[in-house]
Amino acid sequence: MVVKNLILVLGLMLLFSGCLPKSEDVQTAFQTNAATIIKNDQKRLQSLLLKFKKKLDLRNPSAYNKNDKENIYSLIEKSNKKFLLKYKNTLLENYKDYLQLAFTKDDMQMRNDYLVLGIYYLIDNAYDLDTSYKVAALEYDKDKLDKLYKNLQIIKWKIKVDKDLHGNYLFLTWQNNWQIELAQKLRENESFSYENLHDLKYIKEKKETILDSSNFSFEVLLTQMIDSAENSLRALGEEPKELTVKAMFLFL
Repeated sequence: MVVKNLILVLGLMLLFSGCLPKSEDVQTAFQTNAATIIKNDQKRLQSLLLKFKKKLDLRNPSAYNKNDKENIYSLIEKSNKKFLLKYKNTLLENYKDYLQLAFTKDDMQMRNDYLVLGIYYLIDNAYDLDTSYKVAALEYDKDKLDKLYKNLQIIKWKIKVDKDLHGNYLFLTWQNNWQIELAQKLRENESFSYENLHDLKYIKEKKETILDSSNFSFEVLLTQMIDSAENSLRALGEEPKELTVKAMFLFL
């Protein structure tokens, strides 16, 4: 209430001086440096998540609902309206529910959407997106930010290694197309040898070579997300700790 009154007074003063800034600029003037840093981290995370969804859908085009695409984009960009999915007639509201479905080994439709919404509601939980303005950094919950930091590490690891019951990667991200085809051939034919590599579609048609580097763009985006969460924790005076591989299995 005190802060709102101060903003009102400042707004009136600036109005009469003939120079009225945007509401967001007025609010920022009252924020502590640490709170401003954390707010910027939150915005950066949302921007990175938007890029991540676009790339993920391009690489895994059959794993998202095209009718929900714009609703999810709007949710990530504006944070002004909930968009929830159902699973078996149950409305999902917790980020863990979305993430567990995204990484289930069972056959799953719209896997991309569950993953992206899981990350979004993880960010929502950490930064309390329903509360649009915080004056001081101490208004943020360091335990929730720590969960964001650690869960993003788990997501990054699981995207890289997790496979379904048929031995297929849950998400195609870092893999070249010839590597995906090779893995399938090896499952179907144990006698498939190195000499047969030139018969792989993408190698044979010279669209890729075995010397091509893997696609690290997804890993870069997720690393940037982790860095943003880490930066928020440091702004609170915390010393973030990286998880060990043994801890990369259960979401927190």
